[in-house]
Amino acid sequence: MIRSIHDEYGIDISTSMLSRYEDELTPVPRRMSIEALFALAVYLDLDLNELAREEIKQISSKKHY
Repeated sequence: MIRSIHDEYGIDISTSMLSRYEDELTPVPRRMSIEALFALAVYLDLDLNELAREEIKQISSKKHY
């Protein structure tokens, strides 16, 4: 997968970066660059609207504590 993303989109993503992306405790903007986010979304056929909704829910719930 990592090689295909680089070959197709010119975005370098290391295995350590991938595990950081999967860490739900780290907000998305701190996990990855916008270029990597878009490349992964296209490659994995992810809905960025759904991702944004989930992130906003997490941000909102943290601010109420």
